[in-house]
Amino acid sequence: MKTRVDIAVIGSGAAGIVAAVCAARAGCSTLILDSRSAPGGTGGFSGITTLCGLYDDAGKILNDGFGREFAQAVAESAPVKMGKVFVLPYRPEKFRSLAEEFISTTPNLRAQFNTPLADVVVHGGRITRLNGFEVGAVIDCTGTAEVARAIGAETFATDETTQASAVIFTLCKVWKSLTTPADMAQVLLPLARAGFPSLNLQASLEPQTFTAKFAGLAEQVPQLIAFLRANVRGFEQCETSLDKIITAHRAGRMIVGQYVLTGEDVLAGRKFPDAVARCAWPIEQWDANGAVRFRYLSPGTHYEIPARSLRAAQVENLFIAGKTLSADVDAIASARVMGCCLATGAAAGNLVADYLKSSPLR
Repeated sequence: MKTRVDIAVIGSGAAGIVAAVCAARAGCSTLILDSRSAPGGTGGFSGITTLCGLYDDAGKILNDGFGREFAQAVAESAPVKMGKVFVLPYRPEKFRSLAEEFISTTPNLRAQFNTPLADVVVHGGRITRLNGFEVGAVIDCTGTAEVARAIGAETFATDETTQASAVIFTLCKVWKSLTTPADMAQVLLPLARAGFPSLNLQASLEPQTFTAKFAGLAEQVPQLIAFLRANVRGFEQCETSLDKIITAHRAGRMIVGQYVLTGEDVLAGRKFPDAVARCAWPIEQWDANGAVRFRYLSPGTHYEIPARSLRAAQVENLFIAGKTLSADVDAIASARVMGCCLATGAAAGNLVADYLKSSPLR
C-alpha cells in the first residue's frame, strides 16, 4: 500500500466530505480518515433534518462549487422559510448515502473509517506524518480540533453557556399543524408550565413527523412524550424510537488561525480581500437551560470568511474547515451550520491543492 498522500482530511462530516472531494478533483492524492464507521458526521447521524446556512435572507444560495453541488444532490424540496431564515429540508439517510457515493467514486480519493487519529509527527513547523502516512498537508474537519490537540497547537473552545448540546429525536404521528407561532405556542406553553426544559420542533420531509431538539436529558424524553400525549391536542398518538435519541454537540473546539473571525465581523457583514466563503446565518447561541439568543445580520447582508481563517497560525501545512474554523465563540455560533461547513470545506480543499502545487516540498 502506498504510504504517501498529498492531503489527509481528518473528519468526514459535511466539511470533510467536501474538502476531500475538492482536493482529489484538483489532482491531489487524498485520504479521508474518521473514527466513525461511515461518513456523514452531524449531517448524517445527529438526527437533524434541515440544512442551514446555505442561503441569504432572500432565499438565494450564497456559495458555488462542490458544496452547492452536494446540497442540490441531497435536496428533495425547495428551501423553506423558518422565521427570518431559509433552510433546506433533507433526509439524513440520503446525506449518508451521497457521502459514501462521492467518496467511493472520486478518483485520487480513498478512505479509512473506524480509524482514530494517531502518531502525528511535526518537523520544522510542518506535519510530516500521521497514521503511518507521509503527508503534504492536513485539513482538520473534526469539529473538535483533534489534529491541533494532538500536536499542541493553540485552540479555544465553546462551552455550555453559548453552545449547549441538544437531545435530538424524531417525533412521529403528530396530527397537529405547526405552521404558525400560535400553533407552536399551543404546544410549548403547556410544556413550560409543567416545568419541562425547552423544546424546538422542526417539520421534516416525512408526513406528520417533526425533528425535536430538547434542552433536557435523554432520560426525560419518555416523560415528555407521555405529557404531550395526555395534554396537547394532536399529539395523542405521538411516539419516538427511544433507541434513536441522540445527544448532539452544536460546536466544540476551534483552531487559532492566521485570522480569527469575530462576532463583530459577522454582524457587520464584513468583507475580506481573501474571502473564500459567504454566510448570512445569525449568531445562534444556546445556554444549558435551552434558552436561545439570535443576533441577526442587517437585512440583505452577508459576511465573508477569509482564507486566513482556514489556515492554522502555528503549523504551515495545517488547514481548517467546518466547526474547527478559526472563529471566536460568537462567530462560530453562525459559521458552524452545515451550509457554511460545506462552503469552508470546499474552500479548504481548493486552498490546500493550490498550496501544494506551489510548494517545493510536495
